[in-house]
Amino acid sequence: MLDSSFKGRSTRAKRREMFWNGVTKLVGCAAVVIMVAVVMTVVVDKMLARPPVDEAYIRSVTGQDTPTAAWSGKTREDKSLFENAEAEKHEAPAVASKLTQVVTPPIANVSPAPKAIAVPLGIHDLDTKRPKIAQTVEAFFAAKDVESKLPYVRSPERVGPLMRTYYAREPMPAFKWRGLGWIVSVAEPGYHLGYVQALFEDATASSLVIEEMPSGEFRVDWEGFVRFGELAWKDFLHLRPAEPKLLRVIASRPVGTAADGSAPSTEWLELRHPAESGMVLGYFDKSDPKLGSLVEQMQLGKWKDVPLTLRLCYPMPPTPLGQPSVRIAGVEGKGWLILDGTGG
Repeated sequence: MLDSSFKGRSTRAKRREMFWNGVTKLVGCAAVVIMVAVVMTVVVDKMLARPPVDEAYIRSVTGQDTPTAAWSGKTREDKSLFENAEAEKHEAPAVASKLTQVVTPPIANVSPAPKAIAVPLGIHDLDTKRPKIAQTVEAFFAAKDVESKLPYVRSPERVGPLMRTYYAREPMPAFKWRGLGWIVSVAEPGYHLGYVQALFEDATASSLVIEEMPSGEFRVDWEGFVRFGELAWKDFLHLRPAEPKLLRVIASRPVGTAADGSAPSTEWLELRHPAESGMVLGYFDKSDPKLGSLVEQMQLGKWKDVPLTLRLCYPMPPTPLGQPSVRIAGVEGKGWLILDGTGG
């Protein structure tokens, strides 16, 4: 027969084993719960993040760094792109964006947006026109070639050849349409313009200018959307053309003096492409009346990160600088928008 003390020790050992097994299971379950909570927190944070937008361009239109998800009820005026840029924020779905997709979380308890404030310029009654605007923008992105896109583009006679040139060197991307995000009404004398956000299932959000035509149809400003230039920015910097080339850039006044020995009327700007790398110094004669619009746009944009459409070339012979510089030979339109007299 087994000693009774041995039996007691065996029983106590089994109880301790059962106790620690229970503790181990409890700790494991707690770890799983904590891990799930952390993952859900990260997912929710990403879902609530706003999609990236074109910071410089929306700042120039609305005077705000980024558009909010819902209309604030306030109007802002900033003249760095248009003479009277008056924005109406309309309620839009809260959206989040990853590198390859856009996710729209459910919205609850959202109060109705106030009625649109009537403005003398821009696109009126955006809420009622939203479906038609969305239809136009969707058709623009669904088009697979230049000829199919042209019916939805501003100034198709002038822009058609530019599109053919551009897509001969750049692939035409295809996006899976999701819907229309926010809409901003932009006031410019003689035009009915707006700035809208397009959402996609398989790409980050894009922003683009639209125009309401006298017929009531809407057209997309293709040039500003692709930041069209007569040369790719990298080719312009590499080839250094002596003949002026049209390019869309971001301009800022450089810190300090760009070059000694410049004429008193010479103004220098740092020029960058909105999407490509590389910076170049550009100079112009601010007393030249043909460049008055350039001075005005830079002043209204406070000389920092101002979108411009310029004609640039490399001087012959080069200027005596420590780095290459370009001559600003002309300025066109406002910001990246060409105002060609087609407004309704």
